[in-house]
Amino acid sequence: MLRVFTFERVAVVVSPWWEPGEPPELGTRVEVRLLPDEPHRGSESAAQRIVADLPVWRADLFDRVGAPAGNLLSAHFHPGFDGVEPRSRTWPESLRRDPIAWLTGELGDLVALCVRSGRPEGGASDAALSRDADALRAALPEIVAAVERTWAEVRDLHRDPAAVSPPG
Repeated sequence: MLRVFTFERVAVVVSPWWEPGEPPELGTRVEVRLLPDEPHRGSESAAQRIVADLPVWRADLFDRVGAPAGNLLSAHFHPGFDGVEPRSRTWPESLRRDPIAWLTGELGDLVALCVRSGRPEGGASDAALSRDADALRAALPEIVAAVERTWAEVRDLHRDPAAVSPPG
């Protein structure tokens, strides 16, 4: 299940993931995306479009298949994107040692995360982004719970490493 937390200018997307390769990786992907401005449509009561399209940052909280669940041997993050393509993987030891503390530290400073990503949008002078930073900090317990639920679902689904196959 894809879980999306939307704020005024950003969304945090939490999703299960399977990464083919040798060895395969699976786990939880967490992305921060910007919400582009959408024109108002219809009446004041009409449903409005919500588009979470512009990637800013991504954490891949992945286990290696074939090792015990929770190994996080493939956990890494992408500090930014070039368009929609992630930049190189970064492998901080703190991410593997305590992924929840690392994740809450990263998401807990949204303005700095956006600035480090190189996105031209944002920064301390962006009032909407500052409001989102406060709202995201308040929502961190819910986001962490979604990450942990997604981990549990993925790990339960793929308890038998020999039976792991791409979703679909």
